[in-house]
Amino acid sequence: MLDSRVDAVRRDLADIRLAERVFAPHYAVPVRRTAGRTTPILDAAGGPVLSQALAGEPFDVLEFTSTHGWGRSPIDGTVGFVVREDLVERFDVSHVVVAAKTVVHAAPSTARPLPLTLPMGARVAATPVNDDWCEVDGGYVAATALLPLSDAAGDAVGRALALRGVPAIAGGRSGDGVDPAGLVFLACSLAGTPPPRFLDLQAAGFGMPLAEGDTLRRGDLLFFADHAVMLVDADTAIHADGTVRCEPVAALDRFGPVRARRRPA
Repeated sequence: MLDSRVDAVRRDLADIRLAERVFAPHYAVPVRRTAGRTTPILDAAGGPVLSQALAGEPFDVLEFTSTHGWGRSPIDGTVGFVVREDLVERFDVSHVVVAAKTVVHAAPSTARPLPLTLPMGARVAATPVNDDWCEVDGGYVAATALLPLSDAAGDAVGRALALRGVPAIAGGRSGDGVDPAGLVFLACSLAGTPPPRFLDLQAAGFGMPLAEGDTLRRGDLLFFADHAVMLVDADTAIHADGTVRCEPVAALDRFGPVRARRRPA
């Protein structure tokens, strides 16, 4: 079954990569662009926010209008409309930001901060200048704030904990703001196990299902009707509810019954 959130199909147009699955009057070959800045992926031009294309991420455009590009994010799979002026010519990136938010500096020193920050999840072309600093477009950032894209692995809970205090925003999946599924997506992706973008798809097919009586551990995910949390330990969860924060699992009954329990692979 096709899902318009992740399958680039309309009544008049479809991604040519779906030609074996679906008939459409016209097929389009994707044109890869790069998000020049973090930009929302919209259900329709001017419509609800589904997700985001973060700065430095690719976006495959299937149709351009005067104001938007319609296509699909190869990072989180979301299909929708992106403001055209937020897309630039494709460029290569090497690192991803792993600090919740890192300041760009005018020189490889903390003495000259610029009014420019990069959120967790943004991608950059980075060149090390010494053990402590990397040069990026626009300045310099601390080397500890970056991770080579080839090195994505580790503790998803640790990535999530670094986001404490970040606001919860619709469609968010960066250090500037996350929604519940976006927190899971961002943390697990940086740990090397990217899940589906949307909460129902995560609950249905991400990692390994757990039975109600199974012992829960750090990193396990609990899904409610319209919410998701990640376990810090058996008794504590981190989630996006107003802000990203930790809370006792016993206090989560306000979200209703647990609909699914999953363990990332």
